[in-house]
Amino acid sequence: MPGYFDLDPRSLLPEDAQGTRILLMGALGVTPYIDRALEVLAFAERGNDPEHRGIVIARDGTVAGLALFGNIAGTAGGARLHTAALAPGVEAGDVGERLMHAVSDASRAVGARYLLAEMPDDPALGTVLALLRECGFREEARVPDFYRE
Repeated sequence: MPGYFDLDPRSLLPEDAQGTRILLMGALGVTPYIDRALEVLAFAERGNDPEHRGIVIARDGTVAGLALFGNIAGTAGGARLHTAALAPGVEAGDVGERLMHAVSDASRAVGARYLLAEMPDDPALGTVLALLRECGFREEARVPDFYRE
């Protein structure tokens, strides 16, 4: 669908509710990460919460990309990417890049000086990690011998 999602990223709207859940379920499926992602999405949908915000690229009820992010409470200029997801077949170099630029711009607009993406090195998050690498994120630190309970 070249050009179908040439729309600018925008904040979540009430009509995105079903599409964002479908996207997250498809991207994260039955993993330990889906519950927290849906929880953050619910906070972001309510609005007026600087720690839980959402940006989408969508058209006609189909959400091609979603990023959940927000300020890090208690920090001076810190922002966090909770998660990001792209629909299958959507190009990370196009939609994903525009989505991540919008997150960076929105974070800077409220005073963030850095954007942290704490992600486990888990194959279940392979698409999220690939998107971050494609968009210029790099690993700064790793917790050795960390494992999921």
